[in-house]
Amino acid sequence: MIPAMAKYMLSKSFSKISFTFKALDWSDLDSWNSGFGLYLHVPFCRIFCSFCPFYKVLYDENLKRKYLAAVKSEVKMRGLKGRSSWLYIGGGTPNLLKAEEICELLFFLREFVGVKDVGMEGNPFEFTPEYLEKIADAGVTKISMGVETFQSNTLKAVKRAKANERLMGKIVCEAKSLGISVNVDLMVGLPQQTFEGCLKDVETIISIEPDQVTIYPYLKIPGALADLSMDSLGMFRIIESAWNVFKENGYRRDSIWVFSKSQRIYDSAKDELVCDYFGLGPAAFSTCGNVQIVNPPIEIYLQMIKNEKRLAFYTELDEKAKEWRAFAHELYKLQLDPKVCSKLPLSIKMVLQILRTTGYVKGFTVTDKGRYLVHEITKTVVETLPFP
Repeated sequence: MIPAMAKYMLSKSFSKISFTFKALDWSDLDSWNSGFGLYLHVPFCRIFCSFCPFYKVLYDENLKRKYLAAVKSEVKMRGLKGRSSWLYIGGGTPNLLKAEEICELLFFLREFVGVKDVGMEGNPFEFTPEYLEKIADAGVTKISMGVETFQSNTLKAVKRAKANERLMGKIVCEAKSLGISVNVDLMVGLPQQTFEGCLKDVETIISIEPDQVTIYPYLKIPGALADLSMDSLGMFRIIESAWNVFKENGYRRDSIWVFSKSQRIYDSAKDELVCDYFGLGPAAFSTCGNVQIVNPPIEIYLQMIKNEKRLAFYTELDEKAKEWRAFAHELYKLQLDPKVCSKLPLSIKMVLQILRTTGYVKGFTVTDKGRYLVHEITKTVVETLPFP
């Protein structure tokens, strides 16, 4: 009953949000205070995986050149300044850009804004030793690779190439030698996955020894087309069984789905849920206070940059939605911050007290019993986040 009630309240807080496509000034709503983040969206993929909900277009060399020029123009027109706490380069498949192109973009960004911590997603097949060496020299400190699974039937069903254990091991070893920490993503709930197969994936990943592993349940977000192979409880049971294996192999649990040995956590979901951040590139999100802005898709994006006119999808989250998102973020960490909780409204403090009374939370720590609640709440937050 408690998980169902919390899911309902979260879903309701986001359900009335809608976007308006409108013209904005380039300086509208960008607040360059300390602590902001940057997100750069690279939309190119060679093939579309059926589980992926994120904006992407087929790789095209000519389109890529236009994209690179447009991103630089957007940086100038946005008036970037100050120092960012983090930069994530996501996609799409960001390492379809050449290492030299990534380096050039980072160098260009640093002419306008300080970049403290750089993380980059990518396809394992593109992370060659030469590629890693060049991006390390440019200041990339973290990479994340979406392996998802080693189960052949599942990979075929979702149209994804298999990254074998030997390749992954070489990338992890090379990256660590360059001072780059490595996260590997696994997913559970994809077509034809089994409980036993998922735990075998975990054992394989542990043998590779990445700094961090993130295990996502398959999230049914608009744009994700693959069929679920199990319900949410089944996914949760796999993740909990995986945690037992990780714990025996020296990993700690940093949040409901993240397990690591490194202090440099690659967790864009955590940062993007609670921090102001500014998105660059087609379909990139920006969040500033209660305002959320999303850049248009690439065809319109290129045209607006050419015309030096800013067009975007715009919405304002009400205060209640923002408060619930902050509370969900605290639960996601499994260790709540007393200072954050003290500032929550009375209605959410009452929910927290109910969670304590029913054994889901003890003090400011989520209990073993409470982890399923957090799993469900986190899924609900991600699956109901407003999209234009």
